[in-house]
Amino acid sequence: MPSSVLKYNKICKAYYLLWYNQNSEVNNKGHNMSKLSIANIKNVKSLDYLNTFHINYQLASGKQKVWELVSRSGIERLQDEILNNASFSDGATIFATDPAKEHVVLIKEYRVAAGRYLYALPAGLIDQGETIEQAAIREFKEETGLTLQVAKVARERYTSVGLSNEKINLVYGYYSGTPSTAFVEETEDIEPLIVNRDQAIDILANKEVPIRTALLLESFFKIDQF
Repeated sequence: MPSSVLKYNKICKAYYLLWYNQNSEVNNKGHNMSKLSIANIKNVKSLDYLNTFHINYQLASGKQKVWELVSRSGIERLQDEILNNASFSDGATIFATDPAKEHVVLIKEYRVAAGRYLYALPAGLIDQGETIEQAAIREFKEETGLTLQVAKVARERYTSVGLSNEKINLVYGYYSGTPSTAFVEETEDIEPLIVNRDQAIDILANKEVPIRTALLLESFFKIDQF
């Protein structure tokens, strides 16, 4: 193996070990100390940033049923999807590796809906007028400080079809640069990570990881969980 590759691997390992040692004590408690804090949880009848819908449908027996759904978009998109088989994308999830395909970029992010940190792939919503590629490059830079070279864009797919009509594209590519939190917004608590196979195994075994990220890591690193 070339000396430059060995040096790069050592740098990535050192970065991960430094991060892990700094966070292991609080991580083991399950609920990390974040700059964001939960004030309260309450029921509401309507939402400010999501639309709520009832979809009326009928069983083969003739019985009438109602499906409840939330969406980032209006009723026109939902009708177009259900009645006309249209498809739309809300954003991108980015799977970025080094050229040797030995490391993957993750983020450690405090998620208010979970009340804890999750370890996930970088992701974000598409802004008006953007392409998926542009959205992926922008979000990747904001969340990790790294530069993304897009290699492939997969078709949009549902994220949680029982709850929402949200769809995202998986964007594959290669990263370059140095991880940084300089572009992270005030409303977010994010730390970028570059992990190898052993570190991915450790995270999957001991941390909270969304299902999509877990499946992609297991597939990429050939981690047999079955």
